[in-house]
Amino acid sequence: MKQINPADAFSKYQPKNITFVISVDKQGKPNGMIAAWHTILSKEPPMMGVAVYKVQNTHKLIEQSKEFVLAIPSGRLLKAITIFGEYHGDKIDKFKMSKVKTKKAHHIKSPLLADATINFECKVVKQISTGDHTFFIGKVVAAYFNDNQKIILSSGRDKNGKRTFCKL
Repeated sequence: MKQINPADAFSKYQPKNITFVISVDKQGKPNGMIAAWHTILSKEPPMMGVAVYKVQNTHKLIEQSKEFVLAIPSGRLLKAITIFGEYHGDKIDKFKMSKVKTKKAHHIKSPLLADATINFECKVVKQISTGDHTFFIGKVVAAYFNDNQKIILSSGRDKNGKRTFCKL
């Protein structure tokens, strides 16, 4: 075993359970990103957390709106994963570009992703600065499950830099 840089070790930690992180601006326009650093924190009360890079547009939107949706992707969202993971929402409309289908959430303004395997509506209860990221802790106020959709995981990138995936 050899010692390596922690950042290099993070990149070898595969596969990753990825999620869409969706929030809205002051006018209610949605934006989102892909994140791999998220987790369940508590069953009672139900809480989840996600780490968001501080320079991301989604970070600003979550700070302003105090809410977010975590949408666990299915295979139907592969094109959207690439768009949400590669483009900046302050430059393009990721929802329009990806043609992703949304549904209205019941308790927050951020939309759900219709083809996600699982959607979690979250209201921010705490945020913690963790270096170059902020860890947003959200109380899950509603959850939705598509039992006909399989969860997909990110298995890294191929030699050409293209994202690769595997299904559960």
